[in-house]
Amino acid sequence: MTRDRKYYTDANRESWDEAADRHRAANQARLLQDVRNTDYNALDHFLIEALAVPGVAGKSVVQLCCNNAKDLLSVMRMGAARGVGVDASTAFIAQGEELVAAADLQDRMELIVSDVYELPDRLTGQFDIVLITVGVFGWMPDLPLFYRVIERLLKPGGYFVIEDMHPVLMMYEPGKNGAPSTLQWSYFKQDPWRDTEGLDYFEHKDYEGKPAYSFMFKLDDILMGGLGVGLALRHFKEIDVDISHFCQDLEHVDSKPPLGFTMVMEKPAQPIGGTE
Repeated sequence: MTRDRKYYTDANRESWDEAADRHRAANQARLLQDVRNTDYNALDHFLIEALAVPGVAGKSVVQLCCNNAKDLLSVMRMGAARGVGVDASTAFIAQGEELVAAADLQDRMELIVSDVYELPDRLTGQFDIVLITVGVFGWMPDLPLFYRVIERLLKPGGYFVIEDMHPVLMMYEPGKNGAPSTLQWSYFKQDPWRDTEGLDYFEHKDYEGKPAYSFMFKLDDILMGGLGVGLALRHFKEIDVDISHFCQDLEHVDSKPPLGFTMVMEKPAQPIGGTE
């Protein structure tokens, strides 16, 4: 990092708040209809497979950086007993609250506006599952601290479930106007990207936006981050199809890089070295 953590999280919050109206226009009306269906599930089969490792029925789940909470709503429709969504963007949490109301799940769900690094103490040790979905790792200016947050949220015996972009994919730059994506960045890049072309992931239209900052983490950073706070690896799968809407053409090239991954890590049911 070249600046302190909060500089980046504040800048990214402002960038997401700015993008919220574009996301609302693209999909909120459809989602308000879809989430009323008790069979609603926006998750792909890779994430459903990962969630099957701990199982979700009757579980308490917190999703960090939940955006409009549509993925958390999917987990609730799969049978979770309690869902808490956290996002720094007030605008996206407002969209999520509309979806929760449309799904009539207000009694089992709570959405919180918070910097992920500054969560209220009342959430400590409350969850069977901590969930993150596509893109979250790349927004984290401090990965070791993020893992400490995750470990703090989990109950003993709880699980951290991840579906995200593969770090190798971050080496590519999307092509403009139909041009192919190109390999441009080092896998060992340390300084953050600064993007002012907006966060329109639906129509992929650039606009002059407030700066957003993203970060490169190698696969060993991600694996060792979890192991470093005492989590144990239970599942890992690399994905060869587009899950992120980033450099989508790479799904169809002959020399295809890994495009995503799922991972499940477990917090020990008792401290390492403890006794029954």
